[in-house]
Amino acid sequence: MNELQQILDDSVTRLFAARVDREFLTATEEAGFSADLWSLAREQGLTHVLVSEQGGGMNAGWADAYVVVRACGRYAVPLPIPETMLGLWLLERAGAPPVDGVIGLLPVPIALAVDGTFSGDMPRVPWGRDATAFVGTTDDGRLVCFDTSAIAIREDSNLAREPRDDVRFERARPLALQPLDLPLDAVHWFGALLRSAQIAGAAAGCLELSVRYTSEREQFGRLLSQFQAIQHHLAELAGGMASVDTIAHAAFTAVDDDGFRTGGRDARFEIAAAKCRASEAVEMLTRISHQVHGAIGFTYEYALQFLTRRLWSWRAEFGAHGQWGEVLGRTAIEQGGDRLWACITN
Repeated sequence: MNELQQILDDSVTRLFAARVDREFLTATEEAGFSADLWSLAREQGLTHVLVSEQGGGMNAGWADAYVVVRACGRYAVPLPIPETMLGLWLLERAGAPPVDGVIGLLPVPIALAVDGTFSGDMPRVPWGRDATAFVGTTDDGRLVCFDTSAIAIREDSNLAREPRDDVRFERARPLALQPLDLPLDAVHWFGALLRSAQIAGAAAGCLELSVRYTSEREQFGRLLSQFQAIQHHLAELAGGMASVDTIAHAAFTAVDDDGFRTGGRDARFEIAAAKCRASEAVEMLTRISHQVHGAIGFTYEYALQFLTRRLWSWRAEFGAHGQWGEVLGRTAIEQGGDRLWACITN
């Protein structure tokens, strides 16, 4: 880690480790959005990591942001910190005014009417009910931002009980409509990038709980961690976590190094590989974590299920491993045998 990443890691660890525990997660699932924790996260600048210093942010890179996004997964943080971080970055990149509060991401490009308004449904928007603005792209390559004055919300949630709401726009007029030097489907790609890091973090949390539990629990007069089968399970879990962590971090670094654009070699390959591997690994990560815990891992009174329910939810959001596997397959076919290795190693 560089100095900034170490500072960010210390900051998010202190904040989330002290405040996001099983009792807090239980209360949040019952009461909804935690304004107190959101305020603390914003005070520490976690939503503004990618924003320039002139815009009130840290002017950090994506590799630095990885530390924050991964921590949101590691502690099962029930807040739209990654989504808002991306939304603010998109707004600044397009030269649009920043917005205050939660940003809901529109995962697919929209088509504006002749009069410049938008009417239509956007399904399963993360944190839609809590958003003060919605950010996405248009089908002609511009960034668009809406407020909440012309929307209707049908509340829904994912398996982790995080808001995934259907948002209906009724002749909504954009707050901002700016050219954007990114492909039309940028929100989908960057959403997949965020989820890969959150999955890596949640996998680390599962491993930590599993190691702790098996080091404390006895069976037949021996610690569970002393059984060879349990040691094998923990080794497999650690390997899976490390693979997701490594490939997700590489994808964030590739965005810094290679950018994201239309045409040419950019970070698309790494993003697709990260989300494909992260989503694919979820089955193994959750199965082994619950296997070594036994029945207690499924109970609501134990913290593991807060992580595994998020893993099961995030693996399909912004594309499951099948979709991203197809992207990688098409890349392999396009490059051919002679050029594929050079493409992978960039």
